[in-house]
Amino acid sequence: MTDMRIPVTVIGGFLGAGKTTLVNHLVREGAAHFARTAPGRRMGVIVNEFGQTGVDGGLIERMTDRPEDVQELTAGCLCCVGRDDLIRALVILAGRGQEAGGAPAHVLIELSGVADPVPVLHTLLDPSVRAVFRLDHLVAVADARHLARTLTENPEGAAQLTYATTVLLNKTDLVPAAALEQARGLVRALNPLAHIEETRQARADALRLLDTRAFGADWTPPEAATTHTRALKSFTLESRAPLTAAGWHALIGRIVSRPAQVLRVKGELSLEAHPERLTLHAVRDLITLDPTGEARSGLTRLVMIGRDLNPDEERAAFARLSGQTRPQVLRRVPKGSGVRL
Repeated sequence: MTDMRIPVTVIGGFLGAGKTTLVNHLVREGAAHFARTAPGRRMGVIVNEFGQTGVDGGLIERMTDRPEDVQELTAGCLCCVGRDDLIRALVILAGRGQEAGGAPAHVLIELSGVADPVPVLHTLLDPSVRAVFRLDHLVAVADARHLARTLTENPEGAAQLTYATTVLLNKTDLVPAAALEQARGLVRALNPLAHIEETRQARADALRLLDTRAFGADWTPPEAATTHTRALKSFTLESRAPLTAAGWHALIGRIVSRPAQVLRVKGELSLEAHPERLTLHAVRDLITLDPTGEARSGLTRLVMIGRDLNPDEERAAFARLSGQTRPQVLRRVPKGSGVRL
């Protein structure tokens, strides 16, 4: 069945990384693409700025003569106070479906340079929002020249990279080879699941960033070895048998009870109670589970990214809840039985 929801790409990145340059590039390339594939439909852009005076909205190239194509949010950072503003902007864009030309073919959301992407993802993954919009991609733009310093001095920069499905390592023409390799390593250590694309002036392949279904049900995780930078780690949990109801509830409990530690979980899931292969996405304590339309294989393979996690302990706990190992039962040995402990 065709998914008629409007795809949304979220674009983050620390101050000065090149987000607005990327949005302008996607607007130009995307407009040409959708003119061929969805005649009459336009792109919508939501721009969030940290201050109350908007500037970036004026820097975004106007796609049509309709001012509502660009929604500028200046009441505060979306991660702090902007949920209602974001929903209002999405409603305005979706409401264009009642007009000539219809709803936008795609929506871009440009975060402020200091935004935590998690509250925005929570909004987009809310069931009422998901009924109309489909979170398609989370792109983080990183300045290759200053990445090490940004990550050291600004934790917001690390958060945006951690949750991204694609990281654009930008301004690569301005750094020597050794510094560029260091920047690549920093990105891989923070987010081994992300696709890394190196760009100059944020000129990425638009079709690789638009309507990619990076959060879709057909996503399957790559093999991921344990990696870490400071306290951040990534590792894979795997089972060859479907999870029981008790195992599923135990897994949810381990995720949602530690939102400050378990930052992201994604992968494929098999449950005894469901005949289809499922795709799991967890962003801290928000979990979405989508059927793929394919029969379950029994395989569960999840990639977990978190802070201050012990991979061996997490794998052991997952082995227990998935029935791969049984907890040891200690029995009292009567005195005088001759059994040595």
